[in-house]
Amino acid sequence: MDNIFRYWQLVRLTSAGQPQTLEMATVKPWIEATYADVLFDLEGADSKLQKALLAAWQEQTEGYELAQMSLRCWISHQIRNSCVSLARRYGDRHGFEPADLFPLVLDDDGHTHSTYRPLSLKILDSFDPTKASLSTWCGRLTKSHPALTRLLLEKGIYLASDWAILNDTNLDQVQRILQDYHLCSDFEVDQAVGLLERYQAIYQRDRILQRQAGQSGRCPEPTPEQLKQMMPSLSPKTVKAQLKQLASQLRQYRIHVRSGNPQIYQTQDDGELERIVGAANATLDSEDDAATFLHRYREALEQLLGQTIAQTIAANLAHLDSRNPPQDQAYIQGLHLRLCEGVAMAKIASRIGLSSQVQVTRLLNLKRLRSDVRHQLIPSLAAAVRQDVAEMVSADRLRDLDATLETLLTEQVDTLMADAAAEAQAPKPRLVKSLFAHRLCTEIHAFMTGQAP
Repeated sequence: MDNIFRYWQLVRLTSAGQPQTLEMATVKPWIEATYADVLFDLEGADSKLQKALLAAWQEQTEGYELAQMSLRCWISHQIRNSCVSLARRYGDRHGFEPADLFPLVLDDDGHTHSTYRPLSLKILDSFDPTKASLSTWCGRLTKSHPALTRLLLEKGIYLASDWAILNDTNLDQVQRILQDYHLCSDFEVDQAVGLLERYQAIYQRDRILQRQAGQSGRCPEPTPEQLKQMMPSLSPKTVKAQLKQLASQLRQYRIHVRSGNPQIYQTQDDGELERIVGAANATLDSEDDAATFLHRYREALEQLLGQTIAQTIAANLAHLDSRNPPQDQAYIQGLHLRLCEGVAMAKIASRIGLSSQVQVTRLLNLKRLRSDVRHQLIPSLAAAVRQDVAEMVSADRLRDLDATLETLLTEQVDTLMADAAAEAQAPKPRLVKSLFAHRLCTEIHAFMTGQAP
């Protein structure tokens, strides 16, 4: 067994916060003497040794404290590996390293008689071999550790699978989230609620049957047969893409409310390529094509976003100019004060000739502004990006991408608008503005200086 040393070497942190292995001097000779026959077994040695150690510890037979320590050593390696795995998967994009995670969960100092209960012992105490393997249980409890979960949320990461999120969101919640946070239209909300209702009816029914048959663990992806039952008129691939888009919207909301740190658009975030091209990576012939696509996507987004904002503001100004008295100048000044200078709503009223904060809120109607921009931007952006991709791939491959393109772009625009909504609700101006706020202030300035089209 190549990794036998893990059963007597404990991974613990130095005073500098770096992991180091500490050999437990009494554990190694005991394992080599007690389980010599298991160690030389070429098949299943790891699971057999774990089973024997668990039995010795739980039944408190001779050497049970050494068995517990041996298992704690092995678990400490699993905890370290989980941290490394999380950092490898998310660290570059979200700005953290394994060293940022280690102090949160590697807390076993190797003492046998202590009032403090390290994570390794909590994992061991709660382990049920009938429900999961020990390695699976280690990963699950490490990744759900409260301190580690908090740090990941602060970084914009919520580890639940798409299917778990869809399972534990009720229909009233999804309606409220899509309406109030993502600013979706009534039609889009109705479509999403109907889809979630059909998903839960079929997926949760089958999950109950799986549990009754003794199958447990993480929520698996829905099968093509399940997806077909949910929406018989659509292909399973399309239904799955719609479900993943809805899960992404719910995930963004959970990150926002649980961390208080919503994701902010970053124009230089190369990880965005994965989000935009995502399922279409195979469609592009090379990394150069992918980089070109991302560059042109960003150019199209900024250009079309500015145009759409200008058109929306112009329409609102024309409507407000027709009022008696006209409110178009108060509107554009109020937008500038709130979104470009960060002035509180309560302080804006007197500066634009209104008497209360309520009147300012009604006049600016920022939620409606974002919603109008969103609904005009998505089809324009999809058309522009589709044209760019058409120059790089064949017609057949474009058809494969076309089914998911608008879904991917809608997800990105929804993220953009969610960032803008969070920024607008902040009590103080932010040092880092969202792309929406940046383009909005550019267009507002153009209207205020008479340079708008």
